[in-house]
Amino acid sequence: MSQYGAYISGLYPVDYHTETAATAIQDNIPGQNGKRLALISFDYLCGSTAHTMCLMAAKGTGTRTTASAAAAAAQKVLNVTDAPKDPAGNATASGDIIAYQLPDGTWEFNTVASLSTLAITLTTNIAVAVASGAAVRIFGVVGDGATHNIGLTASVVTQLSGHIIAVSPYKGDPMVMYDANATAAGFLNNAVWAYINK
Repeated sequence: MSQYGAYISGLYPVDYHTETAATAIQDNIPGQNGKRLALISFDYLCGSTAHTMCLMAAKGTGTRTTASAAAAAAQKVLNVTDAPKDPAGNATASGDIIAYQLPDGTWEFNTVASLSTLAITLTTNIAVAVASGAAVRIFGVVGDGATHNIGLTASVVTQLSGHIIAVSPYKGDPMVMYDANATAAGFLNNAVWAYINK
């Protein structure tokens, strides 16, 4: 960590996480205003089939927008300023992963249930009220292609550290770690993300 430690203002550790085979392993990594996310440590035991850990970013026209009006807690509709799209350029749709920033700077993650023009209906009620102008980021699904992929060899522990493994393309933005976890269950032993000022 010595070659980039001076740029780090904080860390976000991800603890052990596994799921039943064919249930995705997903960890949501919150952004921090003015800082860029960087993955600096990763330890994963793959099952008996190869997996891919996909580091998802909200990248592309329509994926990075703002709330056009306040959205109260305990309701599901989030109105946005720009036509919301997934990273592949399609209108956002059911199952797309989405995140929106809360007034205290933290992020809430959700999924899209449906879209009507600029009104996104979410799958789960908004937990904390969203202010007008809040940042909204649409990650879509892995197949939309805005990912940095880590190949995971079957029945092998993949350990990466001592260098920056991946970075967010945008300062302040959150990211999503996603492994489809198909066929044979894998085990994310741990991961460490850093907030950097570069």
